[in-house]
Amino acid sequence: MRIMLAISSLGAGGAERVMTILAGAFARRGHEVWLVTLGQSGADFYTVEPRVRRIALGIMGESPNKLRALWANLRRLRAFRRVISTIEPQALLSFMTSMNVLAILACVRLPVRVVISERVDPVAHQENRIWATLRSLVYRRADTVVVQTEKIAEWFRAKSWKGVRIIVIPNPVVPAPDEAISLEQPGPFLLAAGRLTHQKGFDLLIRAFAEATTRPRELRLVIAGEGPETQPLCDLASELGLAAQVTLPGRVRNLSALMRAALAFVLPSRYEGFPNVLLEALAAGVPCVAADAPGGTREILGDGAYGLLVPPGDSQALAEAITLIATDAELRQRLSTAATAAIERYDLDRVVNQWERVLAGA
Repeated sequence: MRIMLAISSLGAGGAERVMTILAGAFARRGHEVWLVTLGQSGADFYTVEPRVRRIALGIMGESPNKLRALWANLRRLRAFRRVISTIEPQALLSFMTSMNVLAILACVRLPVRVVISERVDPVAHQENRIWATLRSLVYRRADTVVVQTEKIAEWFRAKSWKGVRIIVIPNPVVPAPDEAISLEQPGPFLLAAGRLTHQKGFDLLIRAFAEATTRPRELRLVIAGEGPETQPLCDLASELGLAAQVTLPGRVRNLSALMRAALAFVLPSRYEGFPNVLLEALAAGVPCVAADAPGGTREILGDGAYGLLVPPGDSQALAEAITLIATDAELRQRLSTAATAAIERYDLDRVVNQWERVLAGA
């Protein structure tokens, strides 16, 4: 099968990570695969499988006003349609709302099966009004809409888009190679990772870490990632007297190795789609604590069987969970052992089989 995958960029995000995993898996199974981005390849954070044909259109950018934004998107639409017409894929898979809208419009009257995927909970995440309106208007033209949890599927089915199939396919998990990592500051640490934005709740985590007074004195908190809240988070740690105990190392390429060295992994998000970083933590065998936020977190942790769940936005409850997991070695061992069962349904081959069936129209 000739497959095209499309996403705005290959920056350091969960959706981008999943798309590169799927592209590589399809190529290894003998499919002809193209991975197209609106952004430039020089900004890629993830490595693409050599058998995948990479096309970077280099037409991303901020627009100073709505008129310029409209013109920029029309330009992107024309460029994307030219690529589709040239490659003539049998199926096109697109990730994320704005890219999905462009993909559907670019394929109008072309003999391409269009499969689009939302990567966040639409109830918790308020999409830009223009893109939300376009989503309502054009998603009905897609062959299939793929989401990551049944709850999100119910939201889309309630839109009553006649003839549109909405199905659930979770993210795959790919265990990373067993690499070692050299730590600048040895000793026990909690790890969190993700884009440093309000959504991810790292401010709540720092406050919870400060409130967890019964934690071991030598325990540190490491928050890996980049984003607009980098400086505010550093400032918050300083205000709380934690400058020496909270580290923000930026983007970390060998994150799985860092996970294996951590005492526990913490996901404090206010809302999620389907947090791949949590799957990676489970695959690394690290015990997990997570906010029971909208999205796929509860599903991944088996209603609390595979990790500790706390109410979202509750720094006190998160502090208590941090204290518990930091001081209870037996609990950490139990959760680490349970992680094997937690990731079974997210096996790469199993998930790729589901995607292949959808892209083939089965």
